[in-house]
Amino acid sequence: MSQDTGMVLANVRSFIEQRFAGRYDLYDLSLKHVNRQLTLEVRIDCEAGVKVEDCEIVSRALEEYLEEADLIHHQYTLEVSSPGVERLLKRPVDYTRQLGRLVRWHLRPEGDAPKEVFDGRLQAFADDKAVVLTETGTREVPLSRVREARVVFEFPAKTKRG
Repeated sequence: MSQDTGMVLANVRSFIEQRFAGRYDLYDLSLKHVNRQLTLEVRIDCEAGVKVEDCEIVSRALEEYLEEADLIHHQYTLEVSSPGVERLLKRPVDYTRQLGRLVRWHLRPEGDAPKEVFDGRLQAFADDKAVVLTETGTREVPLSRVREARVVFEFPAKTKRG
């Protein structure tokens, strides 16, 4: 099945990237067993943020493609969604789109620098470095040290009535 899985994922990736070029980005893609059910999980992203209607558009087009191409020879479930509010930052575009957001940083040890976990606001991103504002000040974080960077959901500030 692993060889089949690789072929299915490559074909689905190619379809989405060609069909929705300039409209949606493919954030993540997997084909796995969830509760003894084969599930094709597709996560899309876009500059303006993903809405339910966007997931419906991709889902319908992908269902039609999968039916015609006959790639999956087992019963399966198709799930199309956004990466979510507390998304992992995986690609350079993810960092760029999340400027100004609070991020939880998990850093690998490097040289004399220990492993670290901290929250900081992503201020800038360029040349494989993130500029992060923390409680103790601004620091540059090379992506080579980032083991995981995940957006932290912040509740909107309450407005005073009166």
